Amino acid sequence: MTQTTSSDVSLPIFGIGKRAKKRWTVLITVQVLIIAHVLLWYIGTQYNWFGGKTLTPIEPSEGMEFVKNGIVNAGGIFFVLALLSTWIFGRWFCGWGCHIVLLQDACFSILRKLHIRPRAFRARLLMWFPLGLGVYMFIWPLFYRVALAPWLQPNLKPFEISTHLLTEEYWSTFAPPMVAIPFLLVCGFATVYVLGAKGFCTYGCPYGGFFKPLDTASPMRVRVNDNCQQCGKCTAACTSNVRVHEEVNLYKMVIDNGCMKTQDCIDACPNDALSIGFGSNAIGKRTKPQTYDLSMGEEILVAALFLLGFFVFRNMYAMVPMLMAVGMSLVGTWVTWKGVQVLLKENVSFHRTQLRFHGKLRHAGMVYLLLTSIVVMFTTHSALVYGFWWAGDIARSSEDLDAA
Repeated sequence: MTQTTSSDVSLPIFGIGKRAKKRWTVLITVQVLIIAHVLLWYIGTQYNWFGGKTLTPIEPSEGMEFVKNGIVNAGGIFFVLALLSTWIFGRWFCGWGCHIVLLQDACFSILRKLHIRPRAFRARLLMWFPLGLGVYMFIWPLFYRVALAPWLQPNLKPFEISTHLLTEEYWSTFAPPMVAIPFLLVCGFATVYVLGAKGFCTYGCPYGGFFKPLDTASPMRVRVNDNCQQCGKCTAACTSNVRVHEEVNLYKMVIDNGCMKTQDCIDACPNDALSIGFGSNAIGKRTKPQTYDLSMGEEILVAALFLLGFFVFRNMYAMVPMLMAVGMSLVGTWVTWKGVQVLLKENVSFHRTQLRFHGKLRHAGMVYLLLTSIVVMFTTHSALVYGFWWAGDIARSSEDLDAA
């Protein structure tokens, strides 16, 4: 294989290939089915169809009901099937079946039409958060019930398995509609704009935290043949932020568990060098460390800012759901980190806009610092609100009503 050149990798945006069209069709079909499910429930409650009941939400988060209370529902069954299929076929569900990926890809497509191509943000510590959040959602409740509840809550109701596949309260576990639009903007446009094509998937999705290690064990991978010329077009086309040309050169396949099997790289290859198929998995294959955008000091700062933002935004004003808090914190963390760069580094840019050049702050840089200040003040205000709320609850529990 020949050596790649920088001009090869920095290519313009590619068109939609035949596999991409199929994927868009599948993603849109999934969204239509979700909408049909909601409408069927809503109309059914108005006209008492099926006794006003419908299938419980087919949403992975519903699986929390099993680990908490032993309740088997449609969402929990779906999540188990998604995990099993990922072990066999790799991280296909993220790329072909997730409505959040449809949202991010649609936002990315709109930004591309505006001649904006967001750059992937690569941070090593932040990548561990999805797994941590997944453990908190699906492992911690079981651990608490088995190991801690006998000591802390001896009267806790015994764990009994039951089924709950139909419901009259379909929307009871979802955020109200007034939160939906800000959620779409934050977890769609905002995260894509600052973190890259699938930034929320990389740093915010708790289900992806489980899909990634299962993908590593999967035998289904993008593989290469001898036709590869290392032109880099596969990497330029990839929206999963994978360095495809490097991986196939080193390992004869893509081993990055961020690969969502979208197959955009296969469409982009001019030499028919790439294909997807079964073979050896990626366990123990990596020999070259991955590269990241941040020093370790910056990594620690970014991780600390993110955790602070997540905890203060979650359930803020009794409105913000957990995944929206993740998106808000990701965007706020990136904006703050970039603001620190503007203050400390001689040359800083944001997309095509130069914020600071040879130590001189540009007008755009001043505007950006103002934006950073607003983000920091909003986060600080949210932290104070949360702190007073917490202190008030403590005072009330101690029956100190004046202090509460």
